Amino acid sequence: MSNAQPTTHVFRQEPSVMPNADPVAPMALVLSVDVNVAGTLELKAVSEGVSQRYRWEVESGVKSLPVVGLKPARLYRLDVSLIDAQGQRFAAKPLTVQTPALPISSLDFPPLRVNRAQRGRMEPGLTLLSVRRRALGRSHRMTAEQRRFTTDWSLILALDEDGEIVWFYRSPARISGVAALKNGHLFFHTTRNSPIEIDWLGRKLRCWGAALGPAPMPPGAVPVQAVTLHHQPDALPNGNFLSLNAVPRRIENYYTSETDATAPRQAQWVMGDEVIEFTPEGEVVWRWNCFDHLDPFKIGYDTFWSYWWVRGFPDHLDWTHGNGVHHDPRDNSVLLSLRNLDAVIKIDRSTGQIRWILARDIAWSEPLRAKLLKPVGRDFIWPSHQHNPRLTPQGHIVLFNNNVHQAIPFTGERVKSASESLSQAVVYEINEDERTASVVFSTPTDASEGAVSFAMGDAHVLPRTGNVLVDFSLCYPGLNIETFDANDLTRVYPDDLPSTPRIREYAIDDPQNPVFDVEVVPLHDLVQMEVFGVARVAIPDQALQEEQV
Repeated sequence: MSNAQPTTHVFRQEPSVMPNADPVAPMALVLSVDVNVAGTLELKAVSEGVSQRYRWEVESGVKSLPVVGLKPARLYRLDVSLIDAQGQRFAAKPLTVQTPALPISSLDFPPLRVNRAQRGRMEPGLTLLSVRRRALGRSHRMTAEQRRFTTDWSLILALDEDGEIVWFYRSPARISGVAALKNGHLFFHTTRNSPIEIDWLGRKLRCWGAALGPAPMPPGAVPVQAVTLHHQPDALPNGNFLSLNAVPRRIENYYTSETDATAPRQAQWVMGDEVIEFTPEGEVVWRWNCFDHLDPFKIGYDTFWSYWWVRGFPDHLDWTHGNGVHHDPRDNSVLLSLRNLDAVIKIDRSTGQIRWILARDIAWSEPLRAKLLKPVGRDFIWPSHQHNPRLTPQGHIVLFNNNVHQAIPFTGERVKSASESLSQAVVYEINEDERTASVVFSTPTDASEGAVSFAMGDAHVLPRTGNVLVDFSLCYPGLNIETFDANDLTRVYPDDLPSTPRIREYAIDDPQNPVFDVEVVPLHDLVQMEVFGVARVAIPDQALQEEQV
């Protein structure tokens, strides 16, 4: 390319940069340009000897472009230029901008502790965290104000490769997971039964709501014929979404205990999961219901916890607790994680038949036993209250194995203690022809770090490096958990304790030495911090608004 040329007839007026006007995403900057030729717009941001480049393909006209990823409280010089179709570069006058400082640490903005960030060994991009807080104590015993403090707040943080916060989004509702859509926008779910799409300036572009549930839909939500949209939906190649919809069913002669098989039985309201596919207009075009394919009398631990009691379904039991759904485009199938059944199921979308089940061979009906995968290798790791299975770039299955309980009710098995329930990411190779499963990677467990993620958690195998990005949603270093039974008020339960979530990235050939290690710190141990989900995404570089003139 030639050297920069005069800007005559290229920039109608000099570019400008302003802080984002919306306080929900205050660290984003907005670059405004007005060009009269198409080309590649380039921004070079320089501060303290370090530069960062952004590029956008633009047509002529007025553009408002997001600038995301600059470090907080820094003075930057911004060099803006346009490269036309002939390769000529036209430079505008340099700009300067002071980036906003982070909020002062408080209960509304927890600090981070960066233990390691080895840029040269990490997958490039921003690390997104969906951060939540919880008042200490058990959900069903919270006061109304504690409940509001817990559910009416969340953050999405974006960390650069040094572990610094370079962007954040404030949400008025508790967030479950975060991902980037093909168009570069962010997609997440809130516990108001509402998936939401936003841009990097924090503008809500689309949202949906469960039209049949007990709670009102958020304003402006597209109604979906579902009782409960819960956990993180999966975006499909056709523009639709896979989601979990827990539905109630009255079952006669059902269990009243998960520890005593001889306890008297009675009719119970039971929540079981349905997988649905819905269009952007909210139309449900496919359903698959666990009640139709599985035995509701095969239960796991936590069937009787308070999960649905505090979500508008008093006294409803939690049979399946679906907590992850993912599309496999290779054969148009669905991966479904059922936490309380300690099972990952693969479903054929065209027939509705179960292709395979990754779970221990205990208490399954005879037809379903034929679907169970056989373990291969010594020290095989069975899923136990696992979370969020995904297809890896290599065609394997990665999941976060919470690893709690490690026992099945009514078998006489001992429920494992917290010190034996350390969580980890696991990558499985599935051989569908031979109906086998083998572990090809797992992260180490270390009791000193207290990674007992009783719930939540996330894991991704990253596409460029093959590294494994892991969210240990709940960590209790040095703290003693005495029970995993929320109804046992005589012993210490995880929600009684403050938690320090940990985000790590592992090179797949060196799991003992993570290349990235960041903790979210609970201030003064007053709250339990949680990170529901994590993602690694590219720094955004596309226009969010175009006005032709």
